[in-house]
Amino acid sequence: MKHLVLFSILLISSFGLTAQTSNYKDMRPPLNLKLAVSDSTFYESSIASSRYINGPNVLQIYPGETVYIEVELADDSIKSFRSVSEIKHPGKTLEIQFTQNVVNKKHEGMMLKIKNPFNRDLTYEAGMFRMNDSKWIGTTVLPVSANLSSYETWPDVIVTLALIKWSFSKKL
Repeated sequence: MKHLVLFSILLISSFGLTAQTSNYKDMRPPLNLKLAVSDSTFYESSIASSRYINGPNVLQIYPGETVYIEVELADDSIKSFRSVSEIKHPGKTLEIQFTQNVVNKKHEGMMLKIKNPFNRDLTYEAGMFRMNDSKWIGTTVLPVSANLSSYETWPDVIVTLALIKWSFSKKL
């Protein structure tokens, strides 16, 4: 009987832990990336399943993706930086969207939108991998003000962005 009670407690505990962590989404599914270049030319690549977060607080995002990052702060530092499948905690979840603007089947530009729900300004750095490049290129980005969204645009056909060195200003 003791074993049955112990087994029941362990089983219930494991369901509780699963329910708490089930919103985490570490891996993106494989995707077929297709980007317009001109009215008759496309860039196409098959992207294998990969992590959204690559290394400490490094987010890799592809055009067409919206990624939610749940952030836990300890004092003024980032304690946890995890991708989640949906926004369950709006006050601590960044919403990051990367899109290609296409008009009449022609590339018009790329746009990165970051929604910052925190009462602190958010800074980060970005690197891009463009269609015709063989290496990562740094690019400038502006901070995201507290409780606002920022929009960054580029004229290039960008295959992927790496967003790194995230930090928040001291509490306002």
